[in-house]
Amino acid sequence: MEQNTSFNGSTGVNYDSERMRWEFYMKLVFAESLFVWIISVIEIPVMILTLVALCALIKSQRSAPVFVIHLILSDLIQIICMLMMTIKRTPALQELFNEIKLYIMVSAYFYSLIAGLYFMACVAFERYLLVSHPIWYKSHHSLKVSCVISVIIWFVPLIFADIYSDYLFNYLPRSIGCFIPYPIIILCFVGTRRGLSHAISLTSLKRQLILVLLTYTFLILPYLILDFIDKIFPNLWNSLLFVKMYYFFKYVLYLNPLADCLLYLFMRPDVETVEPRLPAVFQCKILRLVHRPPAVQFKQMK
Repeated sequence: MEQNTSFNGSTGVNYDSERMRWEFYMKLVFAESLFVWIISVIEIPVMILTLVALCALIKSQRSAPVFVIHLILSDLIQIICMLMMTIKRTPALQELFNEIKLYIMVSAYFYSLIAGLYFMACVAFERYLLVSHPIWYKSHHSLKVSCVISVIIWFVPLIFADIYSDYLFNYLPRSIGCFIPYPIIILCFVGTRRGLSHAISLTSLKRQLILVLLTYTFLILPYLILDFIDKIFPNLWNSLLFVKMYYFFKYVLYLNPLADCLLYLFMRPDVETVEPRLPAVFQCKILRLVHRPPAVQFKQMK
């Protein structure tokens, strides 16, 4: 009798703990849906206004921030997919979504997320060229080249796609695809910082590149690391600490589109500050060659 009593008591305790854990998970899911809807009300109008303002630069200036336009466009796709996935979790609206629609939404979300990371790397690399190699950038950069590169980047996520996976992107190829832009952004940041130390002080460029690096480091990278660990060690979901950290950094990831819109604030001062000074750089180089003796010019030509 004592053994039966202890067995029933332990069973009751386990049942209560599982019920509390399930209720906790349901609260997290509800909080995530509520958070997505709240930030969507803010982010969608901001992103639409930013896209309109950036597209206006194409008509007014020859060098428009094409990569930032596509970056914010990928963020807009992410927000729409997140809203659709929260509808799937709502009991009253679950009938609107079947498994095929959910597959499309999840796949589109990760597709746009990977593409957005590579657009961030392109923004960082473009800033690096603008600071470290301004003459080459001025002579080779064009709107057509940026558009062609952007089209290519939209196909890059297909490299990491897995048609046999549940949601088009398996965790390992998806993680590899998300981690690749990080060293590119860091190298561009280091190169731009060195270029700024030897050239004219361009504080807007420096702030912009720092923003790209910080956005990826603090808003995106922690969730990518935890998501990768989660797929390798699924038993970690038994730890409430890991679950709280996972959802916290997932909420932080949802703030990434708003941070990307801040890049626009550093775009116009960036272009207006650098481009007027580029002709002066050409003039300085020409004057140096003119005033040097012919022997020196001949040696430089050799």
